[in-house]
Amino acid sequence: MSNIDIVSDIGINEVVLVAKIGLGFVLLAIVLRPLYKFAIRPYSRTMLAVKGPPLQHSIWGSWPREAELTGRSEPYLLDTIEQYGPVCSYTSVGRRPTFIIGDHRAANKILLQTPYNRDPISNSIIRRHAGAGLLTTEGLQHRRQRKVAHPAFTQPAVHDMAPIFHEKAELLVGNLRRRMEQDPTPESKQYGTRVNIAKDIFSAALDIIGAAGFDYQFNSLLNAGGSSALERAFYDCIHLVTTGTAYSAIRLLCGTPVEKIGRLLRIEEQMHLDRSKKLVDDISTKLVQRAKENAVSGKDLLALMVRANTSDELKDTQRLTDNELAQMIPIFLFAGHETTATALSWAMLSLIDPVRGMTTQERLREELQADSAWREDAQAMDSLPYLDAFTRETMRYYCPVREVPREVPFDDVLPLGRPIQLRDGTMASEIRVSKGELIDIPVGWLNRHESLWGADGNEFKAERWLPTGHEFKGDDDELHLDPAVKELRGVWANLATFGAGPQGCIGIRMALLEFKIIIATLVTNFEILPPNLPNEAPVEIESILEIVAHPVLKEDRDGGLAMPVRLRNLV
Repeated sequence: MSNIDIVSDIGINEVVLVAKIGLGFVLLAIVLRPLYKFAIRPYSRTMLAVKGPPLQHSIWGSWPREAELTGRSEPYLLDTIEQYGPVCSYTSVGRRPTFIIGDHRAANKILLQTPYNRDPISNSIIRRHAGAGLLTTEGLQHRRQRKVAHPAFTQPAVHDMAPIFHEKAELLVGNLRRRMEQDPTPESKQYGTRVNIAKDIFSAALDIIGAAGFDYQFNSLLNAGGSSALERAFYDCIHLVTTGTAYSAIRLLCGTPVEKIGRLLRIEEQMHLDRSKKLVDDISTKLVQRAKENAVSGKDLLALMVRANTSDELKDTQRLTDNELAQMIPIFLFAGHETTATALSWAMLSLIDPVRGMTTQERLREELQADSAWREDAQAMDSLPYLDAFTRETMRYYCPVREVPREVPFDDVLPLGRPIQLRDGTMASEIRVSKGELIDIPVGWLNRHESLWGADGNEFKAERWLPTGHEFKGDDDELHLDPAVKELRGVWANLATFGAGPQGCIGIRMALLEFKIIIATLVTNFEILPPNLPNEAPVEIESILEIVAHPVLKEDRDGGLAMPVRLRNLV
């Protein structure tokens, strides 16, 4: 063998060796990356420095399994804040390092100044169950969708929808009256008819978003015991988010890859979700086609969006495809009906409160009966101070979305409005966060805590929002806001309820007007009373977080939406 052959063999061997080493490093990186995320990342420097509960389970993190997988995370969140402070850390499902940021200055940076993107896991869940609309898109796509949607949510456009809101509110009253007339129980005359008003409210809100949103008649209030195909499919998509099954847990944690396996194995829960989602998508596509045909004369949200989408003011790159428009429909269904109906349901709890409930109803009734212009004029509805104060207090105290998750997009420093004590006893006026870590902004806590809202912050008290000099405003009803609250410039009323910044709620005007019309219609027709009779224990309500905080009976958590009250016709 010649020297040239020997050198050639050595060169080839070296190339093969280098290739093997390179391949080994690639494989090692593939193995170590998830290992790092799973085993090491929860113990980052800041996670170790900031106070928080210990890791309890290798999969479920710092909280029990039921917290995340059955929608009962809120009590654990509040307990964690109570024990470790408003800025603390914990490990969430899948060993994700998570910071609870109950600080307005830091929240302002996260939502407004930077802003951080939505948590990709939460985003993926909403996409898979509802669609790729404004709630889930980011960056350029979000701006395109918002630009097309904006004309549909202006004040004139929303005021044009008021007759639909009134029509459905009257249908709601009619439904409740029929049930009262059919109530055979002897105690109904004295104490009123017991109803689960949450289900009726959700039916009314669904009918409203159907008619006002895309000229679709769900007729949920008219179909006693029945429902449309779109209604059933939509509700199935939402309720299949958290079922408590092992498959649901793995699907929530791992997302699309597990769904593909579920389809391959034909797991019924996955097949049910796929059937429901396909039906929602098919009907949404047909609604877009119909809206395009009626875009010139239509006044519903979808028709206004189709009209805006064809405007000469838009560049071709800003226009939405038919598929993008169709994807907005289930998002509007969710955001425009689930959130408002949830707030209305919780508002009932304040109206039956044993201390303030009757007084609140009487004051609302007095204001509404003194000036009936609100029945015809949406602007007159917005000018009623006590109804407005009640609405603001409901959105503060019973905000439908209790937590706002965000993901840290890059290594960053969050300034704090109030210094915190670290594990080693030192004080910190800022914390460092690393790319990929999760931020949880506890909106429900921020809206209530006494340190921010005064000594009565954890009480439902509409009077706090009244203008000075109003006849119902007492000396102790001033809005005692800590200056820190004003640092987060939310969409509305110093509250984070409707979000903040470029991802704030675009439908706030519609939600508030719908809320006011339904409350006004109910309290001017009925006396709303507690569900328990004098010899019965009070009914306890708790929340289940199915993206929004649905009210359920504490004694029957799996019984679905629940807000039992008794109704008595006003004389």
